[in-house]
Amino acid sequence: MSAPIIAVATDFSARADRAIDRGWLLGSELDCTIRFLHALDIDDAETADRTELDRKMRECVGEDQSGLNVEFAYPEGNPPKAIARACEASDVSLLVVGPARYNSLGDYFLGTSVDYVLRNTTKPVLVVKNRPRTPYRQIVAGTDFSVGSAHAIITAARMFPDAAVHIVHAWHVPFQAWQQDRYVADETAQAEMEKMEDFFAELTARETQLARATTELVQGSAFQAINAGLKRDPCALVVLGSHGTSGFRQAAIGSVTSDLLRSVEADMLVVNVKDAEG
Repeated sequence: MSAPIIAVATDFSARADRAIDRGWLLGSELDCTIRFLHALDIDDAETADRTELDRKMRECVGEDQSGLNVEFAYPEGNPPKAIARACEASDVSLLVVGPARYNSLGDYFLGTSVDYVLRNTTKPVLVVKNRPRTPYRQIVAGTDFSVGSAHAIITAARMFPDAAVHIVHAWHVPFQAWQQDRYVADETAQAEMEKMEDFFAELTARETQLARATTELVQGSAFQAINAGLKRDPCALVVLGSHGTSGFRQAAIGSVTSDLLRSVEADMLVVNVKDAEG
């Protein structure tokens, strides 16, 4: 059986360096083939010199010192569409991308175009914001207790089996502005705790290694829940599903996930959970 492939997208600019560096690290950690991708517009593809492209790619990604299997690929078309199509190849297990500027047609990893990539690939997408130093030692996973969020957590745990998993859930008191009685908050908190216990039991039944995971309930927003988890380890990997209900409910890839991609400073793994949710 051939080794899984990690696809790493680059536009040959310096802002892709962190994704490239993380790709090298993941390749060594997970014993994967690395496929570096650079999308070519149709016009550029017609006149492209493959030898020159390979030279530029080697210059961009650097030299591998670990003996990994490395491939170069140049999918053709509009960059978001070309990258998404390239990652639908059956042998690709993960797409790694870096941070980009905002409000630019070429910046398809964050902003409106990242929505396209995440909507149109079934593969997990890792957005690398921080300079890679070490393998991920901690995972902070947001949940809304849905089947989809369970799928995202299990996917991340299997992908990074050596990382400790911390599961966070955001909750709030319904109609809080009109609720003055403390017992309402206490009852809501108790109900959420029971939901977390049931969710965790189902999760560990499906993936026994998650029995070592920890959980946390945070009264507030999804942003507050994720940041509470990151206080344990600011270098942790944040994991989110691209669909869900309640606090992590998505429209498109979703306003919550899009907002967290922009506002949370940690690396983020976004797992498409459409098939898991049925």
